[in-house]
Amino acid sequence: MRAGLISGITSALSTLTQFTVSSELPWSQNGQPLYRKNMKKVYVDRDTLEQTTLFPVLSGSEVFDNAYSCRAFLTVDAKNPPSQLDTAITRILSAKSSTGVINFDEESDYTQELDEDTITYTFEFRIRVATT
Repeated sequence: MRAGLISGITSALSTLTQFTVSSELPWSQNGQPLYRKNMKKVYVDRDTLEQTTLFPVLSGSEVFDNAYSCRAFLTVDAKNPPSQLDTAITRILSAKSSTGVINFDEESDYTQELDEDTITYTFEFRIRVATT
């Protein structure tokens, strides 16, 4: 899912000159996350999986509901936000459809956090896949 999101977000932001996408994980350097240090650069974290039984099958096997989630981060200057910010947010949220994973449900949303003179947008992408 992560690779698909990076590809989808990169493609979605390709015409917006103010933003870039990193292939690095959003780890911390000297106690500060990279996405706070490198503003206007999107960082995509590892995806996580939560598996539950959707329904049992008579043969003894089960059909599972696999819920994948992944976060992406973008930090911008709170006093002087980029002019393309609203477009970037919309395009990043729409990247949920470009993961390359066949699914039966996909969602995305975001939260924002103001910290001194920066705003960090945390995007969350969720997709659900049924498997046996």
